[in-house]
Amino acid sequence: MKRILLAIALGLLGTAAVARSAAPEAVFKLEPYRKTVALRASVAGHPGLFVFDSAGGITLLAPAFAKTIGCTPWGRLSGFQMTGNRLDAPRCDNVRISLDGHPFSAPVTAVIDPAPLMAKDAAPVAGSIALDLFAGRTITIDLVHRQLIVETPASLRERVAKAQPLPLLLSRELQGHALAASVGVPTAQGTVWFELDTGNGGTVLVSQPYAALFGLDPDAKGEQTADFDVAPGLHARGRAFTPSMIIDGNLGMPFLHDKIVTLDLTQGRLWIQPAEPAAQ
Repeated sequence: MKRILLAIALGLLGTAAVARSAAPEAVFKLEPYRKTVALRASVAGHPGLFVFDSAGGITLLAPAFAKTIGCTPWGRLSGFQMTGNRLDAPRCDNVRISLDGHPFSAPVTAVIDPAPLMAKDAAPVAGSIALDLFAGRTITIDLVHRQLIVETPASLRERVAKAQPLPLLLSRELQGHALAASVGVPTAQGTVWFELDTGNGGTVLVSQPYAALFGLDPDAKGEQTADFDVAPGLHARGRAFTPSMIIDGNLGMPFLHDKIVTLDLTQGRLWIQPAEPAAQ
């Protein structure tokens, strides 16, 4: 009888071990911000609301917030928006950003007034956080459950155990200070790279030279409807435009809103999985 009870106990312990999930390094709450998402963070003890812009390239500080944290902007960073417009901005260096008590470091940030880049009815923000803040880490963006997760090697293995990796292109503009991620979408002509953009609240953008490959009219000036596969089981559908851009394409919230995106920003790996609906 004792042997039977011991066997049952060991079996239950084994089941518990299998069921136990590996804990990630950190889980941060994403807040709705108009059609995008934002994070609460603090710098030098000063709290602020920051847009989370996965295609922003570099973390930004609003001039007023830079002054509040004691930074005097200096020098100049020069880059290009996806439409080709040049953008110049001064910088603040070695900015220590705390997310729910977890320290992160932005070696270089751009100081830009976000107001002209945002809708007039948008709440003021202290800046925006981009992928550069998580360089060297693996993160998961779960927009259904509004979470930004910093993975450990063990939690990453569990998360992607049954997922297939997708082609990933990491780009580092601004002399290597910026960091953005694009997924490779195969076409009859070759791979077209779409930026994954949580800062794009409402559209799918396909650069004019590639529009016809995705069933879109390259000469149309107004809105169209995108309807194409990014990968097996991953569909892009929604409002689309075909501007002339210096990137191939951009996938915003119409594609990302119901996905779980895992980005290994060290080894350059990507997984995108459909998310289970959030509990009501």
